Order: sequence, then C-alpha cells, then structure tokens
Amino acid sequence: MDKTKIIPAPFEKGVNFTNWLEYRSADEINPDYFTRQDFVNARKLGCDVIRLPIHFEKICREEDGYLIPEKITTILDNVAAWCEELEMYIVLDFHNDCTADSFTPVDVDKILIPVWTQLANRYKDRSEYIVYEIMNEPHNIDIPLWNEIIARVHKVIRQIDQKHWVIVGGADWNSTAAMKTLPDFQDDRVIYNFHYYDPHTFTHQGASWCHMERVIGLPFPYDADKMPPMPENPTEVERRCFENYPEGGQLSAVIDCFDQYAEFSHKRNSPLFCGEFGCFMTVPNDMRIQWYRIVTRLLAERGIARTSWDYFGTFGIFHRVERGVRPRFPEDLNRELLAAMDLNADVE
Repeated sequence: MDKTKIIPAPFEKGVNFTNWLEYRSADEINPDYFTRQDFVNARKLGCDVIRLPIHFEKICREEDGYLIPEKITTILDNVAAWCEELEMYIVLDFHNDCTADSFTPVDVDKILIPVWTQLANRYKDRSEYIVYEIMNEPHNIDIPLWNEIIARVHKVIRQIDQKHWVIVGGADWNSTAAMKTLPDFQDDRVIYNFHYYDPHTFTHQGASWCHMERVIGLPFPYDADKMPPMPENPTEVERRCFENYPEGGQLSAVIDCFDQYAEFSHKRNSPLFCGEFGCFMTVPNDMRIQWYRIVTRLLAERGIARTSWDYFGTFGIFHRVERGVRPRFPEDLNRELLAAMDLNADVE
C-alpha cells in the first residue's frame, strides 16, 4: 500500500464560486450572478466539484427562526439540479465573517442547527452530488467548545439524513492543529477539512488587509539570494514577515504539513478535503504559478481533494481585469495557472 495515499473523497478537484451568496442579505443577492453556464464552464475545466460559500448569518434572521428565504432555496435547488445534470459535486458551505477582528459566537449553534435541519430535510432524498459543510473557519472560539458544537450539529444532520457526505473542520480557522482535535465521528461519510495558504507571508504578500503592502517580491521556496530588502522603517508586521520567512518559506516546511495531513487521514480512516488554497494576485504570475504547481502536486500525490479559492476573484484562475468587470470565459483564463493546477488549460 502506498502510504502517501489516503482514503479518497468522492470528488477530486474544483474551485470556490465566491462573492455570490456572501456578505449580503437575501434581498441584495443577484440570483443570476452565477448561472448554469458557469457550472458548465467549470466542468469543461475538469472540475468535478464546486464549493459554494453561503453566508447564512447574513441571509437568515433570528426573528424569523433562521428560516432560509425562498429566494435562496430556489437558488440552491437550481445549483443542485445543474450539478446533478453535469455529474459534479456541490459543497454547501456555511460560510461566515472571517475579517481579522471577527469571532465565532459561542452560541453559533443557535443558527447552525436550524439551518442544517432545513437543508438536511430539503436534500435528504436528492442525489449524492450534494455535500454539507457544517461551517467554514470557526475562529476565536475555544477549541473544546467548538468540538462540542460541531458534534451536536453532526448528530442533528445524521438524525435526518444518513446519505450525504458531511465535511467537518476544526477551529482556529480550519487549522491543521485544530483539525487533529476534532471528534472521531465514527461516520464513514465524514470528510475532514483544512485550508492552506502557507507560507502566508508569500501567498499574501502585497495584501493591504494583512498590512503587507510593502512586503513584495519574496520567492517561494525561500532563496536568500533572491530575497528583496526589508522595507525602510519596517512595521512590526513587516519585520516578522522577513524574520520568519527563511524558516517558514522552506519547501520542507510545506511538505511536512502535507505529510501530517496524510498521517491524520490514515489514523481516522477518513478522507481529507482542502476546501481552500490560494495565492493572491499581487504575487507575480510566474511565482504564483510555481506555488500552485507545488501545492497541487502535494495534494494530488496524497489523494487529497481540493477546491481553490477562488474563481473570478483576486485569488482566481482568470487574469486580472478592470475592477468591476467580469472576466470572459475562456478568453481571460490564466492558462499557465490552469496547467499548474492540473485543470484543462486547452478549453475553448
């Protein structure tokens, strides 16, 4: 047996369809932001799964008992039908506020349970192409408390629906360490989830929301001869980036992470899913491609399913276009990047 391989998920590779059902109330959501054709296009690229982030905390209101509005269930029904037709999986991801100063409420189960009760009842008799992801990146919540909450939500889903795959992720932003503490659900249709943006200093260089606008030009893997100088009068964030990168930017550190994932999968006898991985477009294209090629290879070698963050966005698979302009398919595709991600770079 190849010890690097893990138990496979039912799907292999895809992308996140972001900025559709996030950040907005139901009234503000454009139901046609993504259409059947976008799912067809993703299938042409070789995707067999789409992860769909859904910000239920914006969509559902407490005073309504967290009822999912009909406008949203109609969208989800359409998406489910398109994916069933195209024989591709759809991950319904309970997404959330992930800004730097945000936190997961200690009583988040008061919305998780009614939302997943509705979704499980709605889709329990549909095809296996529908997948439930209990919650994206819980953070700033005690790990033991989150583990209790996710166990309760999993139990609620299974009381209704024993058929569909359920994706579970640890606290601390779906970190590796927190994933290892998750309950052993004793469920042969559970997939453990993690996100991967390491080395963070590399993948987010130039990102203003990380206060790294002046951290630019870092190579991956780390190469002392190619390192740019530290900015003049560096901030504490900038100083830490440059001081920590000689160790964190090593290829060996990245490989060690993926070896830990494979080891965990064998111990739990469960498949793994990298629900998000990506590199910001402020990174020069050739260096982005290098990072994606390495990370995709490490995921594929270990049989870990993956959906990159994201599709149209600033971590996406298209070349950057003018702000507010939707990229064209296939004209604006970053074909070198697609090839590095083992997607179909020759799509027409």
